[in-house]
Amino acid sequence: MAVLIASHFGLFALAFLVLHQQPQSDLPAAYVPEAHWVMSGKVPYRDFISSYAPLNPYLHALVLKIKDSPLSLVVFQILCDVASVPFWIGFLRRFMPEVAVRRAAILYILQPLVLWEICLNGKNHGCITLLLAISMYYIGGCETVSGISYGLSLVLVKILPSIFMPTLALGARRRTLWILSALVFPILVYGGFYLAGLDITVPVRLEGSKSTPNNLPYLLESLTGWNLPTVLVSVFTLLIVIAALAYSGWMQLKAPSSQARLRAVSWSTLFVLFALLIANKKAFTSYLEMCFFLICALTAWHVELKRRSVAWFYCILSLVALPVTSFWYSPLNMPTAVELHSLWVAGNRDALVEMGLQVLLLIALLGLGVRIARDLFEAGSAEAPLLTGSEAHPPIAG
Repeated sequence: MAVLIASHFGLFALAFLVLHQQPQSDLPAAYVPEAHWVMSGKVPYRDFISSYAPLNPYLHALVLKIKDSPLSLVVFQILCDVASVPFWIGFLRRFMPEVAVRRAAILYILQPLVLWEICLNGKNHGCITLLLAISMYYIGGCETVSGISYGLSLVLVKILPSIFMPTLALGARRRTLWILSALVFPILVYGGFYLAGLDITVPVRLEGSKSTPNNLPYLLESLTGWNLPTVLVSVFTLLIVIAALAYSGWMQLKAPSSQARLRAVSWSTLFVLFALLIANKKAFTSYLEMCFFLICALTAWHVELKRRSVAWFYCILSLVALPVTSFWYSPLNMPTAVELHSLWVAGNRDALVEMGLQVLLLIALLGLGVRIARDLFEAGSAEAPLLTGSEAHPPIAG
């Protein structure tokens, strides 16, 4: 933990206190302005549009009341990310050997995407990873705490973690209790906004209208120069995510033991996330931060099993996950897929680099996704690898 804290806050201090860099990305574009608007009495979805959950601007406003600076939000996300690690470790120890858990922690400390997006850009995925880590830590034990923690991510940050709800619900022992607990705050908050006459579909419609790189539709359009029909892309995304949920859910239900079930929950979470990233027309690699510790755990697990392919895919992902988006912003200035096609066909060097990064990213995601699919099949069978966690870390009692 000391190394994690030192690395996170060390990078923060170097960038902002020594080099005097200015906050970038969503901090000045969304987080700070929206927080200031609610501090002045404005209401999300009524007085301003927002891509985030109803209470996200209020959460940021509370942080800014301590010190009204964008750096306060960066520190908050760093604290959330650091606080999540003990919960991830406690969860993983229930089905992984200690040496693999330690390797996963080391990989996480060294992960460039996490360091950049959390410690420098202050992405709100730090808050999501804390709430997901708490939810998984208590799953199979105190279902009420697990469900509530998950539900809070949907009202405090954004709707994106909703893709994990079926996976986590199937991982719970008392599924009905978990589902009811997970829905308490979303029903109260979204229901309250709806009864007040506010359009709670604003975030979904706003995000659904956007298109970014880092996904298969964008790559196909960049290669061909053709805009794929929006309906076709939407149906494709929906079918892929449903198929991922159905397959992973089936394997979760077939898990023969509690440790296999927990392992299936972990890998299913990643499987669904990778499916969304590959198929959805709006997909940033920063989404991986929500459960990057699980990606590190997957890699460490396979290192223990002497399966080196996962380590190679992890290295590719670590190498390209950050620059593939950064390069699209600058120097390319966020081109559409058709614009990128015109650029690389004309021999633009930056466009050719971006195309190469896009291909490498999808290779890494597809490679890890196929390996996870095989892992889920093993977790759902009696012939799963005999690599288990310590019996000294039983499920958390409710």
